[in-house]
Amino acid sequence: MAPKKPIPGLLMVNSDVIKPEKLSKKDFDTWYCDTHIHEVMAKRGISHAYRYEHVSDGTSPDRRLSYLTIYGMPDIQYTETQDFRSLEGQKPGPNRERIFENAEFDTRTYEEVQRDEAPGKGEVVRRRGPAKYLLYAAMNHTSDYTLDDWYRGEHVRTISECPNYRRMIRYKLATRSLLSAFERSFPENVTWLALHEFDGEVPWKELAATDETEWAKKVIPGIQDIDFGLFELKRVYEKREREGKKAKL
Repeated sequence: MAPKKPIPGLLMVNSDVIKPEKLSKKDFDTWYCDTHIHEVMAKRGISHAYRYEHVSDGTSPDRRLSYLTIYGMPDIQYTETQDFRSLEGQKPGPNRERIFENAEFDTRTYEEVQRDEAPGKGEVVRRRGPAKYLLYAAMNHTSDYTLDDWYRGEHVRTISECPNYRRMIRYKLATRSLLSAFERSFPENVTWLALHEFDGEVPWKELAATDETEWAKKVIPGIQDIDFGLFELKRVYEKREREGKKAKL
């Protein structure tokens, strides 16, 4: 049998404390940043990790799970292997009672379907890594074709013209599971994900204008199950540095 073709994408985890009387957010974040991410990064199928925290700026809606971790994966099928499933959280471990029974983890794998870099900055942008701010938009649509056509035909271009724009990558959901108090469930899928990166202050006024074109007005009413948030980059972990490159930005 021929080997499966790699599917580049990412592993994304939204997480937070759900029993603050038993686990503080500080202790949870310290464990996640200083222990858990390093354990995941030690796995051969993970290339890098970016740790974000939700920004409550009055524009981005409040979120139940305020932490976001994104792991780069040359092949998202790696999550099906026994090596990946040996991670704590995929199975019981020493932190079950202290961490996992008091927290929630919304874990998704996504296949990359579209990428756009700031004009003339492609290779420079890739070398510079992630931008300071990440605008996260996951959604379903009554017509996948209509949504995809709009993004490719207009929406990415109009967003790329906004101030401080760095990059946009779109993904299609492959798998999703929810681990809450160490009870696993499988919520309804949110198929599409767009990650928009900005180097400086997010240009909300200009972004709002991108939804006011004639094409946008035809597409937006079909959007469903929108999951939207603004996140700020807190730490970067790269494979070449086993101890992790910790960047408090």
